[in-house]
Amino acid sequence: MKSEFNGDDYINGIGTELWLTDNLSNLGLAVSSSLGKGKVKDTEGWQQEFISWDFGIKYGYFSDVFAYVEVGVDLSELILQDRDEDEYDERHYDGELVIEIADAMLFGESRKRYDQDNDVDAYLGAGLGVKLEHFAIEAFSRYRQIDGEYWKADNQVFTGVKLTVFF
Repeated sequence: MKSEFNGDDYINGIGTELWLTDNLSNLGLAVSSSLGKGKVKDTEGWQQEFISWDFGIKYGYFSDVFAYVEVGVDLSELILQDRDEDEYDERHYDGELVIEIADAMLFGESRKRYDQDNDVDAYLGAGLGVKLEHFAIEAFSRYRQIDGEYWKADNQVFTGVKLTVFF
């Protein structure tokens, strides 16, 4: 279970992780996947909510005390090329729900160009942690590129904590 924050922005998730290490040096890779929900403020001040399916690879030292660097992507956007083509846009602004109806003037030809700017969400990060028997707790920081079809997140740096149960 992980939680990432930047002010009021957050991304919470639950997932799995597999450590692939050398028994002599404890250097290796960790492969992780998590399903999460996020809520971030975009560059225009609107509150945006989204679901993500993060997939990441970590490289580092994995033992009772561990440290790593990581890179990851949102698999749902990568695989599905998630481009929301709804006829309305639901947004939250200062706690109020606002629904904007799409019309041909706003979303005609410019919509296709805007879709191309909806990059696959990705992140770079680093973290450190402590493993105690079947549990681990870690702290991390990530630089995230988060955007949607018609918005881009205002904050890119998230810090977080993660609790892991080993089986």
